[in-house]
Amino acid sequence: MKATDEQLAAIDQAKRGESFKIMAYAGSGKTTTLKLISEQLAGQKGLYLAFNKAIADEARSKFPSNVDCRTFHSLAYRHVDRKITDKLRLPRLSPLTMARDYQLEPLTIRRMLGKRYEHFTLTPSRQAGLISNAVSRFCATHARHPAPRHLELPDWLHPDDAENVQQQLFPYVEQRWIDALDPRHQAGISHEVYLKRWALSDPIIPVDYILFDEAQDSDPLMLGILMQQTRAQVIYVGDAHQQIYQWRGAVNAMQKLPLPDTRLTRSFRFGEEVAEIANVFLKELGETTALQGMPSIASRIDLSPIMRSKNAVLCRTNARAMSLLMGGLLQGHKVALQADSDRLLKFVQAASALKSGKRVFDVPELSWFNSWQEVHEYCESSESSDIKPLVKLVDEHGTEPLKKALNAISPIESADYVISTAHKAKGLEWQQVQIEDDYSYKITKGNVQISPEELRLLYVATTRAQSVLNVHHLQPLIGTLRAQQNKKAKEKAL
Repeated sequence: MKATDEQLAAIDQAKRGESFKIMAYAGSGKTTTLKLISEQLAGQKGLYLAFNKAIADEARSKFPSNVDCRTFHSLAYRHVDRKITDKLRLPRLSPLTMARDYQLEPLTIRRMLGKRYEHFTLTPSRQAGLISNAVSRFCATHARHPAPRHLELPDWLHPDDAENVQQQLFPYVEQRWIDALDPRHQAGISHEVYLKRWALSDPIIPVDYILFDEAQDSDPLMLGILMQQTRAQVIYVGDAHQQIYQWRGAVNAMQKLPLPDTRLTRSFRFGEEVAEIANVFLKELGETTALQGMPSIASRIDLSPIMRSKNAVLCRTNARAMSLLMGGLLQGHKVALQADSDRLLKFVQAASALKSGKRVFDVPELSWFNSWQEVHEYCESSESSDIKPLVKLVDEHGTEPLKKALNAISPIESADYVISTAHKAKGLEWQQVQIEDDYSYKITKGNVQISPEELRLLYVATTRAQSVLNVHHLQPLIGTLRAQQNKKAKEKAL
């Protein structure tokens, strides 16, 4: 296929040998562009970096032989002492074992439950979980040493108690990190440990250029490693507006790095009609360069309340996806679920345990509670938005029917349609897509209250469609945003 003017501009920029960014909108052929760049740089040694093994393996079949296609983890694994990586095979420390080894004692703290503070016992096992999470958080940062800030505690703990817990547990965080790197310590490690160990060695990657895909989702650790590569040209490619993992600590390299940039604005996935919907959200995010649809693709917008023929339904939350799954199964549909089904199942099992009077430790959202009644009291507080939909789901359907539904999911290849969260849909595409009604925004007196995070999520969701996009549930939002934007444009023109 003949390269577009935008792709040629990216190739010309790459030939200059300096690091730069390729701002690639949804479906705009970024992989093809990177392949064209690598072909032009045939005499140089290249490295393509992806976030997961499946993408790296797929890239290996597309890129020329002068480009090594890897994940950050596989790169690190080759350069870290085998005595450390061998610990991957060892059993992991359970919270109970860690609590025993570190001789942790119960702590009495105050937490907000409903509208008042109540005393609560922080068990040794729960403390061990906080220690493990702190090590994981440290591993994803560019920090050289663990710090008390890596111990994250819920906002609804009393501030004084939260500070005390951090101070008491921080020495164990330091010890856990030391133990993780000690070949003699007989406890397993996660992949993040050897990646962090490699990053702390200030590695220089022996290549001429690096192609870093999905750069908007990089964490501080990955970004820090790449910024050290002064000998190699680094080409960051991604879509600043598809950053939807900020809550996991992602750093948007496409916005933060002060580098020259080129753009890929023409989508090969859908036509102008879908692009127009996506541009409503992009404009609200402050983007001045519009996404262009492909004129030769006859996509259309469906506004019907019920989309009878569809390939995918995209929700915001796991709870909504689960509710739709149960509804589809009741109607005899063969439904595939592309949500965090493992997390859903663990939540349902934990809810079942709490209802029967047992404590749970392996589900963070519920491990602070002694009973299901306490969960309900917590749901009265403003901080409960993360679990309230799941609690409502359990109350409405019961734990056993939910377990049965999760076990009745059809394989994607044989399903009538897929139910997915927008987060899980990123990077995927379907012919006919329906957007659900659980996205978070408010419309009052002709004004929209919506966060940048939600706008980015809606941009991702709507750009998954190739031929038909159903936005029935988004009509009030889209109409009000368009009216606001038109009003601002008129005021600016005056």
